[in-house]
Amino acid sequence: MTELEMIEQIPDEKIRDFIRLLYAARPQDLPEKPEKNTWYVYRPEGCVCSEGSPYYSILKLGTANKLMVMLCGGGVALDAYSAARPNKIAAEEGKVTFYNPSAALIGYFYGKSGIASAEREDNPFHDWSVVVVQYASGDFHCGTNDFAYDDEELGKGVCYHHGYTNYRAMVEKMKELVPAPEKILVTGFSAGGFGTSLLTDDVMRLFPDCGDVTALVDSATFSFSGWHETAEKQWKAPKEICDRLVSDDLVLDCLLDLHKTWGDRVKIAFTCTYRDALLSQCQNYSDGKEMIFDKEGGDHFQAVLKHLVETLRTEVPDASVYLFDKPHNEVKVGNLTEHTIIATDWALDYSYEGHKFIDWLCNVISGRPSQVGLELLNR
Repeated sequence: MTELEMIEQIPDEKIRDFIRLLYAARPQDLPEKPEKNTWYVYRPEGCVCSEGSPYYSILKLGTANKLMVMLCGGGVALDAYSAARPNKIAAEEGKVTFYNPSAALIGYFYGKSGIASAEREDNPFHDWSVVVVQYASGDFHCGTNDFAYDDEELGKGVCYHHGYTNYRAMVEKMKELVPAPEKILVTGFSAGGFGTSLLTDDVMRLFPDCGDVTALVDSATFSFSGWHETAEKQWKAPKEICDRLVSDDLVLDCLLDLHKTWGDRVKIAFTCTYRDALLSQCQNYSDGKEMIFDKEGGDHFQAVLKHLVETLRTEVPDASVYLFDKPHNEVKVGNLTEHTIIATDWALDYSYEGHKFIDWLCNVISGRPSQVGLELLNR
């Protein structure tokens, strides 16, 4: 199905018209000699989305010799049941879905706002080069598998967990354009936050001469006993990634290993709201409950978050943390809070208790670690 055919299937006329306008304004494909501060689409050969369509994403060559790797979010397939149920633009009402299966449409726009924005001159990163790695694989950007499933309700299918292949193709193309950056920020939101913890080591090996690297995980943690098995058997992530997954907290495992491997060569930072609505929903599913928003899921998530932050601060004393309590705009149960910040329209303006997020991040990158909002862990 082509992108235009997908647009025509959207049932809501207003949304359909809006998407048509976005599609018409999509960036052009990457030329041989790209202009600076211009977004382009790159279509790596042989890369596919989870439903088999061609994969693509966007990148921008900046005027500063600094590189941001932005890993996008969009759910996860933890098992065969969730792999068989991707999100769709025209999803059936009441059906539970788990992850974004395609770069179609969002691949032109997602991830280039917030701290990756080139629009606002007050953005400290507006002149950085940026490679956005769209998420269309259900595997936290680390899979290499054609995963076959046979679902009782939906029948047989294949989920192409090719996140690692897609990520490497995008970053390797960016390396051709920016071969020796003086600074690198590896960051991602939601599934891309998990990807940040999993792949910062890989980015550092691709750019071995860069001694100034920051890893910023945005809104990524929940407890799941099967991380290693899912990564190894379903996603078929590289062995060096699977070997890091030794507990029920994937992000904590990876950040501790990152610090152990690289020491002071990488600055580690973590941000999240203290009762993240979408992560509490994932926690419910991991706990064998319905994938819903409720107080119990929020409570369990908050406990997992507390364990991560306290362990990280003990094992990595210079780790930076920014926790905040922004209420969720739509979810009104369980005192649940917003999900992700770095790619939002308010990322450059938001402040918690007088601590502006963007200032905190700039301090982290400059080697001035700090912790904000720790009192929320006990609220």
